Amino acid sequence: MLYCLDCEFNGFGGELISLALSGEAGELYLVRPEDELNAMDAHDWVAEHVLPFLSLSDARPTVLPLARFGRAIQAFLASDPAPTVVADWPEDLMHLMQCLIIAPGQMVKIPDLTLRLLHASAYPSEITDAVQHNALWDARALRHAVLG
Repeated sequence: MLYCLDCEFNGFGGELISLALSGEAGELYLVRPEDELNAMDAHDWVAEHVLPFLSLSDARPTVLPLARFGRAIQAFLASDPAPTVVADWPEDLMHLMQCLIIAPGQMVKIPDLTLRLLHASAYPSEITDAVQHNALWDARALRHAVLG
């Protein structure tokens, strides 16, 4: 099945803040806990355009320490024998891959995974109430752009 990925991170090359997968079989939206986010020296733009929109009435995240994102992704993808993850930015794929590494030389067990990087634009979106720079809404908008 197809899953569209979006991540929010602390500026170019910065730490992961949130990760979302939106697909035909459901959605996963992970956000780091407040103490981890507060320990991060957030870029001004991120503090203004990302952090205030992490939790919305229709985008309630699962709050987990970053070290547990990989297990949550594993559980989410476990029932899909051949998931395909699509992203529109390389750094999103990088953050996803880093989450799957749980220790030196160890990764979570996931099904065979296909990654696709598309030159697609999720915005402007026809989705009513979409909130740009919220990982779940951005993943939904990308899914809408890819699947129609």
